Amino acid sequence: MKCELSCCLEVEDPVMQDIPKALEQLVGFLRDNAVGDDLFISQFELAAAEAINNAAEHGCANSKKRFFQARLYLKPEYVELRVIDPSDFGGWKEDPILPDDPLSDGGRGYFIMKHMTDELIHEWENGCHVLILRKRFNQSPWRYSPGRADKMVAEMADEVVSSFEMINTLVDLGEWLAMAPDRSSFLDGALKKLCTVTGADTAYVRIEEKKELRLLRQWGASLKVPDRAVKIIDPSIESHVFVTGREITLPEDSLIAKNDPIFGIMLSEFISPVVFKDKYRGVLVMGRTKQAPYFDAGQLKVARMVADYIGIIVTLSELQKRHTSDQLALRDLEIASQLQLSLMPSAFSSFHALDLYGTCRPALQAGGDYFDIISLPDTSLLCVIADVMGKGLPAALLSTMLRTNLYAIVASGVSDPSEVISKINHLMSKDLMKLEMFITMTCAWISPDRSMIYNASAGHLPTILQKAGGRIDEIEGMGIPLGIFHDNVYASQSIPFEIGDRMLLYTDGIIETMTSDDTMFNLTGLKRFLKISLDKKYSSLETVAGLLNEIEVFSENKPAADDRTVIIVSRMQ
Repeated sequence: MKCELSCCLEVEDPVMQDIPKALEQLVGFLRDNAVGDDLFISQFELAAAEAINNAAEHGCANSKKRFFQARLYLKPEYVELRVIDPSDFGGWKEDPILPDDPLSDGGRGYFIMKHMTDELIHEWENGCHVLILRKRFNQSPWRYSPGRADKMVAEMADEVVSSFEMINTLVDLGEWLAMAPDRSSFLDGALKKLCTVTGADTAYVRIEEKKELRLLRQWGASLKVPDRAVKIIDPSIESHVFVTGREITLPEDSLIAKNDPIFGIMLSEFISPVVFKDKYRGVLVMGRTKQAPYFDAGQLKVARMVADYIGIIVTLSELQKRHTSDQLALRDLEIASQLQLSLMPSAFSSFHALDLYGTCRPALQAGGDYFDIISLPDTSLLCVIADVMGKGLPAALLSTMLRTNLYAIVASGVSDPSEVISKINHLMSKDLMKLEMFITMTCAWISPDRSMIYNASAGHLPTILQKAGGRIDEIEGMGIPLGIFHDNVYASQSIPFEIGDRMLLYTDGIIETMTSDDTMFNLTGLKRFLKISLDKKYSSLETVAGLLNEIEVFSENKPAADDRTVIIVSRMQ
């Protein structure tokens, strides 16, 4: 039996904040009913976003009636979205062409809608313009399955509620972190965004200074936050969160001591520690001054993310204050180097059947190299290496954004390397385009039984696979760097991983090391050393250490021009 389902939403006097909410409802409806795979839904979401944005921004611009309506229909062969607005727009006459300027809006929406769907139709209904988008299923027809939607909603409610807000907040915070002229401007923007996304009436930050928590910045309706500092030794809730590093939730029925500085400020509150590199810097407090349901799990995730960014900006601000005028440039590079190294693992646990090691040696002028090794719940392993174009503080900050995005994506249950890279590119590409920067990246997933590697690359150097018998294969990645195209989709390659095999990931600081007469170490030197280390039965740690020493000798101990980063994973059994 064929079935047809539909959902409909209508927005009066729309503003830009209505677009994410509308998209969330439409895309949530598709996911609830298991419509298509992730690629199908992401492409349809891009087209729907442009259609709804056009209706809200242009369709209502010159009309006394300000509204848009979005009707979504699920049919056996395709998904149909009908977006209705009060304009008299008659449709595009020209062919869709992507504008040369990546920041230009003109023509981009039409291009995306045309290429992300199968049919684009203009009609009229009761004097209103109707834009119809249809996307056909590539495989079997869709069929309704009772009960499946309810189960998916129950299992994924937190992620559905918070995903769009987290993405928007992450992008905004990353841009502010890189662009804000000073600490106060960043904090104002971050706290305002926090209140907007979570529905909090007020939010403020206290930072530790001379064994006291001093009010640094506040945003919102409440004017009752006392300016006086909170002593860390006092038995208050804020000092408890700071000392223990444990967040505290205070719903409306919580009992707070009357002598606590937080007493009477809000009806419900959430207090999170502000941390940077395992050092507690202060506390972030947000709350509501009116009766309302307590913050949900997604909103608390956003608050924790804001606290992490505040830790970064507070630390960077304090470091910058220590600069003297003649040491500013050098100190900036030191800050970038510290921030860069803080993102990467420095100790390696024992992984079943694997011997692995990785390190990054920043150059004198710090760059944007980043690597990580993430153990997943099913005992599989995700190995990531990336190189941000450029050097100094901007590159280190983009490495921070990359790591935050990576962990958010992995935490949502995504582990396929191609999907990880595609999602990171979707999150970061607009900011990278604005900054005229890009990132190369390789992501390798090692299966729980260690028999296979799935490898995906965004313009990074070839992955090296050294077989147990000594043969060395170069696994070329076909993807382009992050930040070139917003909607680029990446693919994975499957590689057999047998007992005795070794996988090597590295950045160009390894192979582009030069001698005084400009001879390059290159892949030939790298392969030569790998054969020597295999013959001598070096462990992964010994191989990495020996390789870096070999490069130092080759370059006659000249200061490195670029970061040198390498990961080696050997299958032992």
